[in-house]
Amino acid sequence: MRFLTHPLLFYPLALIVAGLIVLIGLEPQRWAREPRPIEAERQGETLVLAGDAFDAPSPSPDQNMKVVRNFWGEAQALRIAVLPGQPEPTPAERGVRILLSPEDAAFIEDRPVVVEVSYDVMTMNTAPALAVSLQGIAPADWVRQDVPAEPGVLRFELPPQFAVDGIGFRAIATNDDQAYGLEITNVRITPRAS
Repeated sequence: MRFLTHPLLFYPLALIVAGLIVLIGLEPQRWAREPRPIEAERQGETLVLAGDAFDAPSPSPDQNMKVVRNFWGEAQALRIAVLPGQPEPTPAERGVRILLSPEDAAFIEDRPVVVEVSYDVMTMNTAPALAVSLQGIAPADWVRQDVPAEPGVLRFELPPQFAVDGIGFRAIATNDDQAYGLEITNVRITPRAS
């Protein structure tokens, strides 16, 4: 092992080890990805968005967004927080969007749906309300629900949308002192009879 202390071996190995430590510290597996459509898991007539479905959402200029990932970079949940001073969402807003594959979008095209959002609260600044909408070519019809201060499931009944390409989420807060949000862990989308 004495040969490892020779300067011609020691310094290059030290540089390689230092480079690996810096690379691991940068956590490239957690870097943001370009927004892209995802394929939902099908459970009968329900589309389920969880885990990898949160991998590459489309951000919103009115909200902070973070994809919670494990050590290997696999998406676990989606955190959203509305920026201070934002009013209720308008039909022109898109929110943080999970883009749907063409097959999944066609499955809910021009049909009213029930969306169930499972969420965890933030320890300090949980948003008092959440709005959800189907996103397509028409203006967004946001449906709002109050968020209880404990983990749970919110149920939204959304009207039909044409040329659906995703589902939008918008945290809502009345205070202007900081960003308020929540962590979305699972989304279930079920078409219902007209």
